[in-house]
Amino acid sequence: MKTDAPKVIKLNEYKKPDYLVETIDLVFNLDSTQTRVASKMKIQRNTTDAAPLILNGEELVLKSIKVNGEAYTDYKLDAEANTLTLNKVPDSFTLEIENEINPEANKTLDGLYKSGTIFCTQNEPEGFRRITYYVDRPDNMAKFTTKIIADKNLYPILLSNGNPIAKGDLLDGKHFVTWEDPFKKPSYLYALVAGDLGFIKDTFKTKSGRFVALEIYCDKGNEDKCHHAMESLKKSMKWDEDRFGLEYDLDIYMIVAVDAFNMGAMENKGLNIFNSAYVLADQKSATDTNFYGIESVIGHEYFHNWTGNRITCRDWFQLTLKEGLTVFRDQEFSADMNSRSVERIQSVMGLRAAQFAEDAGPTSHPIKPSTYMEINNFYTATIYEKGAEVIRMIQTLLGVDGFRRGMDKYFELFDGQAVRTEDFIHSMSVANDNFDFTQFKNWYSQNGTPLLKSSSVYDDTNKRLTLTLTQSFPANAPSGALPYHMPVRVGLIGPDGKDIASKVLEFKKATQDFVFENISVRPIASINRDFSAPVKLTTDLSFNDQLFLMANDSDSFNRFEAAQVVSQKLILDLIEDAKAKRPLELNSQFVLAYGKILADQSIDEAFRALSMSIPGEGILHQEQTVIYYPETDAVRTFVKKTLATAHQDELLKIYKSQDLGNVYKLDPKSMGQRDLKNRCLDLLSYVEGDKYKTLAFDQFKNATNMTDEIGALSVLVHSNSQYKDEALKAFYTKWKSETLVMQKWLAVQAQTSDDSTYETILRLENDSVYDRTIPNLVRSLLGQFVSTNKVQFNHLSGRGYKLIADRMLELDKLNPQMASRMASGFKDYKRTPKNLQALMNVELERIIKTDGLSKNVYEIVSKILA
Repeated sequence: MKTDAPKVIKLNEYKKPDYLVETIDLVFNLDSTQTRVASKMKIQRNTTDAAPLILNGEELVLKSIKVNGEAYTDYKLDAEANTLTLNKVPDSFTLEIENEINPEANKTLDGLYKSGTIFCTQNEPEGFRRITYYVDRPDNMAKFTTKIIADKNLYPILLSNGNPIAKGDLLDGKHFVTWEDPFKKPSYLYALVAGDLGFIKDTFKTKSGRFVALEIYCDKGNEDKCHHAMESLKKSMKWDEDRFGLEYDLDIYMIVAVDAFNMGAMENKGLNIFNSAYVLADQKSATDTNFYGIESVIGHEYFHNWTGNRITCRDWFQLTLKEGLTVFRDQEFSADMNSRSVERIQSVMGLRAAQFAEDAGPTSHPIKPSTYMEINNFYTATIYEKGAEVIRMIQTLLGVDGFRRGMDKYFELFDGQAVRTEDFIHSMSVANDNFDFTQFKNWYSQNGTPLLKSSSVYDDTNKRLTLTLTQSFPANAPSGALPYHMPVRVGLIGPDGKDIASKVLEFKKATQDFVFENISVRPIASINRDFSAPVKLTTDLSFNDQLFLMANDSDSFNRFEAAQVVSQKLILDLIEDAKAKRPLELNSQFVLAYGKILADQSIDEAFRALSMSIPGEGILHQEQTVIYYPETDAVRTFVKKTLATAHQDELLKIYKSQDLGNVYKLDPKSMGQRDLKNRCLDLLSYVEGDKYKTLAFDQFKNATNMTDEIGALSVLVHSNSQYKDEALKAFYTKWKSETLVMQKWLAVQAQTSDDSTYETILRLENDSVYDRTIPNLVRSLLGQFVSTNKVQFNHLSGRGYKLIADRMLELDKLNPQMASRMASGFKDYKRTPKNLQALMNVELERIIKTDGLSKNVYEIVSKILA
């Protein structure tokens, strides 16, 4: 039985490193099971104390230590703490260490490991200690040189950070390449790749006239799927120059796509390593969502070159410093490359589905946490997406030009350093007449989603509108929480649907009145336009007021939001009816308003497609004190069926009008048309009878792109169509050799809410396309089951809980990061009905009492049970 809780790391106990590494020269003799690593470091004492030198190291076999060229024996290896302590060392010295590692056996996918036949690394946050002994923390920044030696036939491509400075052939069929990175960096940004890889090349001319070599590497045979990634990279480089004046600083920029990767991608200096899902794409095998995601993630990792690499984090509590800022930058990039309104809506939908739920649950934390057990557990929607919203609020308060001045000052003051969030805020302030961010910093230290309430009173005699804003805190907010400083963008709309007034209000108090003078008619207030503050908003607007905003608001986000507010209220009321076994009836005014949105050709296809959506199960669950899973699913199905039946003629008309035939274009308009077409098809599948299921099967058979093919397959599977089995078999036969495509096939089946899904998952786990050591495949099958199939995961028998608990414990022995992410599926433990809570408790207690449980899983499960 596990009895000892892992150590808690605390921000207020931060202590600068006792020693700093100035330079490190690495030599790798690559071998699948016995890679030899030699490091030579110049080290300087960083304190007046005569402290021992403590190096981090995990799963390493120590071979030798030398200090200033002499053998060194005054050391202690601590297998439990994973440290190597050198008891007495000079103030300044050279340290040489040789050790051995086994990349083939490394299934954690941290440090140096093998993805298929490719050697690759993942060192953020603490993977470098699995390569060699080192002061493995972000505030230890050194210059790295790497010499890689390997079999030339097996590994003709040898890559690392920086620029190549030497290469040549050696004896016994081996060769070497030496790489030098001129910039200091922490060890988490170190990278190495070796393999027999295919590649494409291009160049980019910087604004100063330099030519940068661009190279994307992948498994041979996939080269033609890298071109969208290359175009996205060039767009990213140009955008960062235009928007922020930031030019790339090395002679070469490389991306490598690998299948076995825990994250989406990694911004290692000059050598980004990517999950292949965010590089490889073509019309036949990738959806529009895949193409969009590739552009976004390519941009994100490139933008890290300045916001993350040139300036990095002092410690891991500062993670949002680089991630929140860079997510904001990639969102702005995507908005400029595509539709700004659609990008904003999609970002907020993602925030609400993931981060709002996280902020209301047992693992809630501020964007700058004060404690952690395992830092890998804090690569979260809060750190990333809520962190981006905090950065966006800074831009809203300062204006776009003021924000740019702050960014320029940030690089001027802190380039080449490891810093804190306070340093970023300081730069923004001093560049903008010492703007006062004192109260704004509460966003960094307080968890929970703020509650914003608005009400208004119109004085017809004095033509004055008084808007009252009130902020409060959720139940899980910290004791003594203080009011936030938030920008609230407001518009006042007249009876003719046109704006009377529009401004950004700086809201700082618990309750605050804002007066608008010279308002000639009673307006309808549009609050928190463009989602200017990441809050949960309630207003005094009536049902008819919301319908008016749906039809007239000039702010695209709030026009979409009005439809969501109306439908959410109606659906939650229907869930109460379902629980009470009352007959269900959908409000006729809403059905009519929904039809008007469908027929409104003044809005573009992408926005119309988004406007067709009704709140997802996760959003609805957030509003329930006790979550009723079957009733929520049944009501959503009823609403879709009612809307589809009422508007099937219009839906079919739109479907046919958006059919592009065999013409495939990858531009915002075409992508919007395909999205609109497939949403219409999905909704039509809820109409009684087989007519529209046959339409879906025809689309499946005749599809010339993956968006249409997987869209039709999803409809056939989720509607339990008579064509389901035939379509699944045909898709499998066609695509079984394409791992990325088969991930879609697995996900479609894992998401199906009927009772056969449990047996389907057991069967799919034994299929040859599934491999539990590949994170993408685990996410596609088990991850989708946990995160999206709430009815079956929360099955009355408890079988869903037991299945996931079993797989978590199996995964924990191989890849604790993947296991802990799966544990978050239990986050609603305290809000499930009592009968399900008892079943869930059995599995959670079994997990936490398991001998050898990783601290990754322990931290998440212990918080859920607390």
